Amino acid sequence: MSFGTRLKNVFFPTEQRTISADAWENIGTPSSSGVTINKNNAMTLSGVYSAVRVYADALASLPIHVIKETGRTKEKDKQHPVYKLLAYKPNNIMTSFDWRQIAIPQLLLWGNSYNLIEFAGGGSRRPISILPIHPSMVTVNLLDGQLAYTIKAEGMQDVTVDQSQMIHFRGLGDNIEGKSVLDYAADNLGLGKAAEDFGSSFFKNGASTSGVLSTEQQLSDKAINNLRDSFNNTYTGVNQSNKMMILEQGLKYMQTSVPPDSAQFLESRQFSISDIARWFKLPPHTIGDLENATFSNIEQQDLNFVKYSILPYVENMEQELNCKLFRENEQGTVYVNMNLEGLLRGDITTRVEAYQKLIQNGVMTPNEARSKEGMNPIDGLDNTWMQINTAPIVDGTNQQTENNGTEDNK
Repeated sequence: MSFGTRLKNVFFPTEQRTISADAWENIGTPSSSGVTINKNNAMTLSGVYSAVRVYADALASLPIHVIKETGRTKEKDKQHPVYKLLAYKPNNIMTSFDWRQIAIPQLLLWGNSYNLIEFAGGGSRRPISILPIHPSMVTVNLLDGQLAYTIKAEGMQDVTVDQSQMIHFRGLGDNIEGKSVLDYAADNLGLGKAAEDFGSSFFKNGASTSGVLSTEQQLSDKAINNLRDSFNNTYTGVNQSNKMMILEQGLKYMQTSVPPDSAQFLESRQFSISDIARWFKLPPHTIGDLENATFSNIEQQDLNFVKYSILPYVENMEQELNCKLFRENEQGTVYVNMNLEGLLRGDITTRVEAYQKLIQNGVMTPNEARSKEGMNPIDGLDNTWMQINTAPIVDGTNQQTENNGTEDNK
């Protein structure tokens, strides 16, 4: 039985595990609002869910290829064994899209995405599968200048592999492991979650109880303390808010809270969405915040999204894949390319104008432009073209001008 086969339980966790993946996801970071932020409840915030979904969908949708350089020529190497793994099927139960949609949320919410490489036997050192492993099951240590990954899988002894066998996508953090966005943003996300919970509690109980209690009777210190303790135990906290209050012995209640249908409360929820966009480094419109979006700036924001949000993750993934999936003698000439052209494509008018300039200046053939638009090639359109009044400058003079002058003198 292969090592990868023995790790099949990694994909199908059961209740027998000491701490399941679900349990780990409920362990989170306390925030100053009193709400603990973890992987599960953070995803119930619409802004966080949208941010994670935007990254996962965008990065999983990118075409991914193996490129081979021969001299000045670059071409897709579809015969390379890594090509099939990355572009189509990294393992027996996932497509390339599925695999990346698992890896990216783990990278964002856990700060790390671990993917075990299974190599073919016989010393070929060619990868035959890539198996994602839940971050809760992996421990990383630095041993003799190398990273060692210990995998705790149910039904088998702990297994330790070296860094050459693990694709490790890291978020911001130290030199061994990354940290989750949730760890850094706990206070802000906790405030947003508290607002969500408070609003839900308000509409569930149908009344607001925040205010001041007063009475014309004189109360002893003990009576005041008892009243305060009873009130706090019954009505304070997010889950206790907005319950119906029963008053005795001449007590009067005056409301001082801001109800959840007020402008201030709605603004706080809007601010929470904008804040989430900042934490995840996303243009606000990508997670549904269109307050400051206009038709004139959406296209520029989309370009900024690719350049400042998506590109760093693409570089992160490409470099890690290049280091782990190719032999040493292939480094630098065979590499992974995640094609961003689909995200950078403008409208049809912009694309046509760009193709026209590239073709006129000999940068692209007409058939190459057709290929980018999903069209079949046409015979006779594989040549590069250049405007007739354009020629190279030789020795500081225009060679075509000199030739024309010579012909005129004849």
